[in-house]
Amino acid sequence: MKTIRITENFDSYPNGKDRRSFTKGEEPELSNEHADLLIGKGLAEDLAPAARQPASKKKDTDA
Repeated sequence: MKTIRITENFDSYPNGKDRRSFTKGEEPELSNEHADLLIGKGLAEDLAPAARQPASKKKDTDA
């Protein structure tokens, strides 16, 4: 299972037979296969644990 963030509104068939409407900003947990399909089509982005953490600030160093 993979959690993704929906980037635009659309309808899809997560289990191959039942239609589901997805809304921009929604963060559903889907099968890896369906999540990868939506990410590949540009309809969602992966919310992998590393992506959820804020970027670290660059520290100035005096060498």
